[in-house]
Amino acid sequence: MTVQEAAGISIEALAALGRGVADAARRTTLAHALQDLAAGARVATGADAVIVRVADGDELEAVAVAGPAALAAELEGDRVPRGEPTESRVLERIDASSVLRVPAGSASLELYHSSPFTASEELAADLAAGLVAIVLRAFAIDASTPAEHALDLAGEALAAAWHETAPAAEVVRLAAGVVGARVGLLWQRDEGDTLKLVGSHGLEPEADTAAAAQAVATALAGGGAVRTIAADGLPRGCAVSATLALGEPPVGFLQLLFSRGAEPGAAELGRLTTFGVRAAHVLRSGARARAVELELERARALLAVVGQATAELSLAHTLETAVHRIAELLDVERVAVYLRSGERLTHAAGPGLTGPHARVAERLLELAIGPARRRPLVEIVDTATDQRLGDARDAAREAGIEAVLAIALVVRDDVIGLLAAYPDRGRQATESEATLLGALASQLAVAVQNAQLHERTAELSAQRETALASEREAARRLGALYEISRSFAQSLSLDATLEAVVGTVVDVVDVDAALIRMPDARREMLEPRALHVKDAVLADAVRAVLWRPQPFGATAVQRVFRERAPVRLRRRNASELLDPFLEKGWTGAMVPVATPAEVIASLGVFSFRPGSPITAATVEAVLAIAGQAALAIDNARLYQVQKEFADTMQRSLLPRTRPALPGLEVGEVYRSSARVDVGGDIYDFVTLDDGRLAVVLGDVTGHGVDATADMAMAKFVFRSLAREHPEPSAFLAAANDVIVDEIATGKFITMTYLAIDGSRGEVACASAGHPPPRLLLPDGTVRALQSSGLALGIESGQRYDELRTDVPAGATIVVYTDGVVEARRNRELYGIERLDAFLRSHRELRPPVLAEAIADDARAFAGGELADDVAVVVIRRR
Repeated sequence: MTVQEAAGISIEALAALGRGVADAARRTTLAHALQDLAAGARVATGADAVIVRVADGDELEAVAVAGPAALAAELEGDRVPRGEPTESRVLERIDASSVLRVPAGSASLELYHSSPFTASEELAADLAAGLVAIVLRAFAIDASTPAEHALDLAGEALAAAWHETAPAAEVVRLAAGVVGARVGLLWQRDEGDTLKLVGSHGLEPEADTAAAAQAVATALAGGGAVRTIAADGLPRGCAVSATLALGEPPVGFLQLLFSRGAEPGAAELGRLTTFGVRAAHVLRSGARARAVELELERARALLAVVGQATAELSLAHTLETAVHRIAELLDVERVAVYLRSGERLTHAAGPGLTGPHARVAERLLELAIGPARRRPLVEIVDTATDQRLGDARDAAREAGIEAVLAIALVVRDDVIGLLAAYPDRGRQATESEATLLGALASQLAVAVQNAQLHERTAELSAQRETALASEREAARRLGALYEISRSFAQSLSLDATLEAVVGTVVDVVDVDAALIRMPDARREMLEPRALHVKDAVLADAVRAVLWRPQPFGATAVQRVFRERAPVRLRRRNASELLDPFLEKGWTGAMVPVATPAEVIASLGVFSFRPGSPITAATVEAVLAIAGQAALAIDNARLYQVQKEFADTMQRSLLPRTRPALPGLEVGEVYRSSARVDVGGDIYDFVTLDDGRLAVVLGDVTGHGVDATADMAMAKFVFRSLAREHPEPSAFLAAANDVIVDEIATGKFITMTYLAIDGSRGEVACASAGHPPPRLLLPDGTVRALQSSGLALGIESGQRYDELRTDVPAGATIVVYTDGVVEARRNRELYGIERLDAFLRSHRELRPPVLAEAIADDARAFAGGELADDVAVVVIRRR
């Protein structure tokens, strides 16, 4: 995109302003010249009103007003002291909301708009202000000698308006208009040192320029800054040619043609030298700008190919994007990509090709990778005569291929295909085009290989899913859960991921707020899930405006989710609360957050600053971040679903109700870890025949499906043996003999068994490798119920020590799994000492509350996420 296009101003409009500046010094009053410039600035910027104020002593006088007639009549000649605000009256009269004031030498340019000025409109205002300053300077010169300065002013106008991308024709037109030449021509030397006409003014169609070219050559041979010679055969009956070399070394040669007797004097021609310096700068800047445009276009082409491959991971989409972009860049109708299959090439993409063109491509690939190659690009300007094609010339003629530009697609010395363009006969690639094709081929080769690998992976995945579908539904679910538990080594939080995404967008992109919405379960509404506001002071107010659900069927939402396209928020119909802020200058956009399979969320970005609106570049940057974030959000979303499922399975093996026995109060809690795997903690209660409460708490080694099965076995063993072997040591010995035969080699279960008599105040306890329960006395004393024994399932025939002790009224027994004492913060463990201290300081809590508090304290110590499951049982004697 050129500077003029970005600014929204045509070259013709800028040229008219430049000519107006030059003419004003000779035949226009200052007021008329400034009025014309004010009107031009209003058109160029789209402003509702434009005012030019000129300094007069300590005051500013409004000397030109472009806008409503009533406003012009009211403000004409209006004077205000310097430094005082001038916009209040204008804003009230025309209902404008934005003001732009640009200095212009001893004057200022005021522009008023009903909406914020864009960057391109601000650039147009700067150009207009520069022209105002030039006009004021022109009228400051003695009126008796304005023509002496016309070329200086024209050169300044040229540099101000077209300092980067001025076309050659405008340089010629401005010079010819100032000095009164009938015809203006601009010549440049090509690679063969031949003069080539690149711009003209006043030249009639089909006019013969051979004599003019000869006159330039003669003038250059004679030397001198400006060389004037008489010549015959010049266009439009001219007889005198003046030639000026632009710059050193010359970037071009300006030729002005005059009728005999109408040529300017030596003094005026001498001033062409200053103009030539300006014009040379303009032409060089234009060449640099075009080179930059070419490089940008090349970068866009590379990004389009790589971006399409990254977004779609589809071979067809990747190739379609590549051939389309290359055809545009080379201005060639037929571009093709061939992929290697064994020793053959197959046509993979490229419309408009018929006949045996694949045979031609195979020969081109031989030339591209053969020992006789001189450079990566194979270039054939005429297939009918080029001997390198061999017997493939007949195939080229039949396929209508006249010329070729081809390059091999190579990834790490592995040739995977060929990229070929088929232009018209005689077409040769420039150095820039050859470089571009080489870069595109390198990127395309990698993208193609990645897409092929993805499609092969997807095909294998589909085959695997088909095979798994034949298995039982329960086994399929447990197997999937097991695979997920192995894949995620650390916890994933959907809310934390969403918060990180919106925070990243606000930090990286120049926006004031970012909002993620996701469809509800029925896909009827888009629910807000995460919002980040740059200015914390505005956070509550912004949340009140933006934190609203959107109907999923809204047009903008459907475009985001169905077309995967970003949507710019308009000033109306965005939402009832948001519309007024958009009308006052807020801007916003909504982009899709999409995986290759689906759009999973919308990401909205907002700017609260009228002077810094959401632009196309902003949207592209947000799209890039959304593309990177999509996989993380999708993984976190999947984690959340799987985590809920895992917790449900775990809790299904735990008691549904707490026991209610005279003299005892029980509390219990289970907290799953931050992992998605099913844990191995199990606890249960049984009322024995003698009225005692039997409590068992165990921890199965491992996680996942196997741990779930062992948990179920442990619960079955407890339920079946507790009444038959009610005493702790006997129960553990019998349970061990059963579990040894059932559990897998290398696995075991730690377990604590207690039999509590609430009426007598006695507890019997035995342990199989489990952390000792804590006895919390009413005075705050804490001691361990210590007993020893080998974990269950390791070796048969084990004996277990049994501890019996009194439990006074108000005393509390706390049984727990190692997830409590092994909760970790960096390298520090929660530990037994911290647990005992917590029990002493919270001994007044009721058992249900105390169990919850112990689990919460361990989780807080670990930074909010537990690495292992936690189970706590609290029994208090009343």
